[in-house]
Amino acid sequence: MDPSRCVVLVPVHDYIEPACATGLSALERLGYPIWRVYGASAIDQARSRIATEALAEGYEELMWIDSDIGFQPEAVEMLRSHGLPIVSGIYAKKRSRELVCSLLPDTEKIIFGIGGGAMEIRYAAGGFLYTKRTVYEKIADHENLPVCNEQFEQTIVPYFLPMIIPHGEGHWYLGEDFSFCERARRSGLAIYADTQIRLEHVGKYGFTWEDAGSSRNRYSSYEFNFTPHKASFDTLDNGQVDADAGINLAG
Repeated sequence: MDPSRCVVLVPVHDYIEPACATGLSALERLGYPIWRVYGASAIDQARSRIATEALAEGYEELMWIDSDIGFQPEAVEMLRSHGLPIVSGIYAKKRSRELVCSLLPDTEKIIFGIGGGAMEIRYAAGGFLYTKRTVYEKIADHENLPVCNEQFEQTIVPYFLPMIIPHGEGHWYLGEDFSFCERARRSGLAIYADTQIRLEHVGKYGFTWEDAGSSRNRYSSYEFNFTPHKASFDTLDNGQVDADAGINLAG
């Protein structure tokens, strides 16, 4: 896999966490082009603008990495190796027991680490998201997305414009990354996540899989089992954990 075909896009609000900076430097040594884009406070506009520019530059693959995500460089290679149009890593929210993704309604469990692999999900977070050029082309065509700001020097196609969709008896305000995934699904594309990949969501410390279901322990394999109202978890290398996590999953 030629690293020069895949641009790594890093929207930065104010600074890049050291765990992320280390991973980015390793990717640069492997030959990946890295775009560190500062001042990305309006994240939907920033992602749309960066994607529009990267596609105009001719890149065939766009890898999104948020500045507070700690990762190993081989994780990018793993996502690319699947050959899928859209595939992500899953990470935990900071300070709350939730995963930053939305699962398909019939999902019964997730195995993280050893025993994990590619699984279809409903929506992926944008913090560690691999995409191919064809995704953006299909979304723009199916959703009739306009080219905006032609009166200015830099145009934008609103791939990541937030949207509102019906949800039960109410409505769901989708953020920029879930909106992107909703448009992709409407365009006939499936969203996948590779659950083998360990990511850290850096806050007071690096939040990762287990933080969505337990205190700060780390395991080589970690299984979430879902019920309609709560989730339990097994640590497969240390036996059954006798606890209900009470996890609320995003979505």
